[in-house]
Amino acid sequence: MERFFVFISVLIAQRGLFVLASDGANDVKPLTAVVGTKSGTKTHYGYDYPNIYDESIPMLWSSKLVYAFADLVEAGRAGQLDLQHTFPPEVLEKYEDQRLDVRDLSDGNGLPFNTIAQIVKSNKEKLKELRPSDAEYIETIIAKVQAVEDADQTTDSLFLETFTSIDQATQCVYGVLKDTNYKRIIVVFRGSTDLSTRDWQTNFSAQMAEMRTPKLLVDKLKGKLKNRVLVHRGFYNYIFNNKKADGDQRFDMILADIKPFVEDGYKIYVTGHSLGAALSSLLSFKLAGSDKSWIPKPISCISYASPFNGSGGFQKAFTQLEKMGLIRYLRITNDNDTVPTIPPFSLGLRRRLMKHVGINLRLKDNSFSLHHPNTNGLGNALRNSVVKPVWSVMKYHLLPLHDERMDKQQKVLQDMYLHDLYENEEIMGKGFSRDEL
Repeated sequence: MERFFVFISVLIAQRGLFVLASDGANDVKPLTAVVGTKSGTKTHYGYDYPNIYDESIPMLWSSKLVYAFADLVEAGRAGQLDLQHTFPPEVLEKYEDQRLDVRDLSDGNGLPFNTIAQIVKSNKEKLKELRPSDAEYIETIIAKVQAVEDADQTTDSLFLETFTSIDQATQCVYGVLKDTNYKRIIVVFRGSTDLSTRDWQTNFSAQMAEMRTPKLLVDKLKGKLKNRVLVHRGFYNYIFNNKKADGDQRFDMILADIKPFVEDGYKIYVTGHSLGAALSSLLSFKLAGSDKSWIPKPISCISYASPFNGSGGFQKAFTQLEKMGLIRYLRITNDNDTVPTIPPFSLGLRRRLMKHVGINLRLKDNSFSLHHPNTNGLGNALRNSVVKPVWSVMKYHLLPLHDERMDKQQKVLQDMYLHDLYENEEIMGKGFSRDEL
């Protein structure tokens, strides 16, 4: 019964100024800078960052493809796919009972995206069987990314490095991608699937867990926050403290996966949808506050449809990382999506209000808004409440509608940059001042 009230509680007031943005629905420019080209960038911290649209769309596509690729990988392990013409025999032999690690392929670059596209195309009918509701949308994404990759016939720019789903019954699923054009490593988490995994148990474990305050934050916070912040226990355990893990925690595995690449000058991006978005929030927080010298800052996190992650203390600590210039976070949601409003408070003996973090890009049919929890506003309190059209929750929560609404705003978003949003007083509030690294 307690869990039931998490979903039906009404109007939990949250912080955040609701800022209306322009309607750019009818005048859309062609895609120019997703991968394979560097038009539409601005240099900050010595790195060429794409505009908001071109920075966010690859994260959306990655967040969707991770669902499909996990299904195909498991079908391949069961001998249900034709992989002989796409994987070297030695890789096939290993990946039947090990996680997929293809970092040594293509002269150390990994598995080219075009090869992944060929796997999907070769097994189109199986994909339709595995994912009947969204197989066509996945094929559309594959075609879009492949078109951008094929624009430069001289080289590939997007590669898969590792994909970890071998123990998905007990641990979260993630992949690591390398974009050689933008010199970025992308960690993408899969969202919730069926009841054969611990995904839903993780979602419902909404008690508070103590997460050790990252070292770079200790001297910037006061009281108990110097030692710990309180976060959603299920999400925290899935990455950092999974008692079901046979071997390393996911966090340690991810560090080992990305370290060789960031030592070559790559930036780190983290993304995911729904449960995957929540996990990406916690991972990016941990990485941004780490004092490990090899982790490049700022960490960039772009998430879709994230539920709440932690308490007000977590929000305060996260905002401090933003002020220090150690993290850039764009949290993208659909206006009528219920999932970003839950759980409004933690479970357990002592309940706490749950808070969002980062700059929120809230998409509507023909407009969007931008706000940050550092500011106040009744409008945003209403929009962060659980009063939503629950009868159409899947429509607003799933990625195709995010994609459609992003495309409607393409022209406007291609003239905006995340760094500039952090300099905008209307969005960030008068008390926000961002340090330069």
